[in-house]
Amino acid sequence: MHGMTLTQHIRAAQLTHPGAKGELSSLLTQIGVAGKIISSKVNMAGLVDVLGSTGVVNVQGEVVQKLDEVAEETVQDIVGRSGHVCALLSEERKSVLEIPAPYRGDYIVAYDPLDGSSNIDANVSIGTIFGIFHKKSLDPEVTRADWMRPGREMVAAGYILYGSSTVFVYTAGDGVHCFTLDPGVGEYILSMENLRLDGRCKVLSVNHCNGPYWEPWVHDFVGQILARNDDEKRRVSGRHIGSLVADFHRNLMYGGVYLYPTDSRQPKGKLRLFYEANPLAMLVEEAGGAASDGRQRILDVMPDELHHRTALIVGNKTEVELAEACVAKYEGKGPAAP
Repeated sequence: MHGMTLTQHIRAAQLTHPGAKGELSSLLTQIGVAGKIISSKVNMAGLVDVLGSTGVVNVQGEVVQKLDEVAEETVQDIVGRSGHVCALLSEERKSVLEIPAPYRGDYIVAYDPLDGSSNIDANVSIGTIFGIFHKKSLDPEVTRADWMRPGREMVAAGYILYGSSTVFVYTAGDGVHCFTLDPGVGEYILSMENLRLDGRCKVLSVNHCNGPYWEPWVHDFVGQILARNDDEKRRVSGRHIGSLVADFHRNLMYGGVYLYPTDSRQPKGKLRLFYEANPLAMLVEEAGGAASDGRQRILDVMPDELHHRTALIVGNKTEVELAEACVAKYEGKGPAAP
């Protein structure tokens, strides 16, 4: 139904769940509000002094951009004070941020406030990624058991992409829905409902310059994908933006696979489980795709720390399964990949 706002859509979905109190609906709406503010700041970046770095290195060992700080503060102010959150898990913070009692709610939000921020100065698409857990324990305080959990226990996930337009994509376990921000009225309007990943892999998204550091299975997998291009037709194109959320969104629209495998420099993987891999894994599975670290489903990975890193292969289910077969082949645990 085109013309429906994000708030209306979330409310309609809530009505299909008898007994729902509306807290998750309100929380998703508030995340959308934070996205509007961040979008405005991103669009003004070249006109006000929010381009460039702060000179500070964050917990991930990455240089913090000025817009990183703006996005982080915005999420804390809007989502943290929504009245629906008991804790925030941010890529930018060393520890869990517990919300004080006056604003405390029943949900935990894990998020990357501004994915792809190293591309800000080049005006490349960037985004906010989030995953939502319901508080697990009855303890009024936030315990480790509340947030140290596999991604399959999330109740919702999504991202806000700041590009040629600002789009809000989310799932609450009932499909993947995309909304486009109409700047004239300040509302997200439904643009695509029940998104399904195209069955064909049209796009391969990988940083080929990391090839010298790859494990053998990655060369095998990439080689098999490229071998589909022959004299008759080029069936797969290479597209790698360098902003995970932008690469993922394009592949969701067109059909493709993204991979950032472990390598000799990153033996545990590069991407963060809580803030990047889990939310995108929930979205892709809801759209008919798959996400894996090469050995198991991403949503089944049990984190061992707040900033748990992982390899990520996400996109068309057949390609993710092919990657897993290549891993098994080189580890001697299974038959040769087809």
